Amino acid sequence: MNHCRLKLFIVGMLFCGLHSIQLKAQDAVFSQFFNNTLYLNPAQAGIEEDFTISFGHRSQWQSLQFPYTTSQFSAIMPFYKSKHTKPLGHIGAFGLSVYKDVAGENNNFKTTGVNGTAAYNLPLDRKYVNLITFGLQLGLINKRIDPDGLQWGEQYDPYVGFNSSITASEASNLQGRTFIDINAGAFWWYTPIQIGSKLINSANSGFSVSHLNNPNESLLEQDHQQLPLLYKYHGGIVFNVAKKATISANLLTAFQDDSYQNNIGTYLSYKVTSYSQGNIKYAIARLGGWYRVQDSFIILTEVETALFKVAFSYDWNTSSLRYNDRGIGTYEINLSYRFANKAPAKSRY
Repeated sequence: MNHCRLKLFIVGMLFCGLHSIQLKAQDAVFSQFFNNTLYLNPAQAGIEEDFTISFGHRSQWQSLQFPYTTSQFSAIMPFYKSKHTKPLGHIGAFGLSVYKDVAGENNNFKTTGVNGTAAYNLPLDRKYVNLITFGLQLGLINKRIDPDGLQWGEQYDPYVGFNSSITASEASNLQGRTFIDINAGAFWWYTPIQIGSKLINSANSGFSVSHLNNPNESLLEQDHQQLPLLYKYHGGIVFNVAKKATISANLLTAFQDDSYQNNIGTYLSYKVTSYSQGNIKYAIARLGGWYRVQDSFIILTEVETALFKVAFSYDWNTSSLRYNDRGIGTYEINLSYRFANKAPAKSRY
């Protein structure tokens, strides 16, 4: 197999074995998939051309007795052979992310993780119109349950009801557990706009697998519970509909154990121009909508400039849970800053 055929074979592998499946994920979930790149797919670190930091926060089901809050901070540092050959010579990136997930009526269940990411870029042509990047992520995760405020069956007294003075033997079996987590992914990035494409602005396709080492996540001292593999496929295509506007079609599908999830969505992006000291500047105003099948509708709005991005999304529940959440859905915010030389923002999704 020659070098050209090898590259085409790698791209083809990205699209093989994908099924139209649904998922109710056991891992933390973000609605702003493409704004949490290191969580979606470690290979996506490779397409970031500038040092970038971001913060995302999700607050879910706060009106119920079992709310979730998830926060993540991430930083991506691109790596170049030479800073004078941008984007040529961009051979990969390093990333660092820290996240915390808190759940339960009294925030008893806590998950904290730190991930280091390395991505390697393989251009499929000399102009970087076709690029495939591979990512490997190594993490350290801690899961724990705070027993304060929890009630156990053996603390029930038939005469007085719940009696907190009774010591629960189950609580002594709980322990925090820290384990190593390994994730990997591949991502294909196509940008024909660089060679004058009038219709297609960009296209992408990615596949990732999390928890490759099946770590033991059980919080019971003598128990062994393997963390199941989490498979994700995501892809999209961005069309030029006007000189300043693009529209996209996107898909995220994932599967973990017997849980599944399908997400379909679209974004409309518009360039807003301004003039400052004789220079033309513009920002991208973006409005998006997603449907998480049999779960919720999601609306997203964001503003992106050459240096920063601010995004907000809101989920309206469509499952049977909507009868209990009193109309209060889930909100998510994302803030990012790019340490760039004021290069124009791009419509990546």
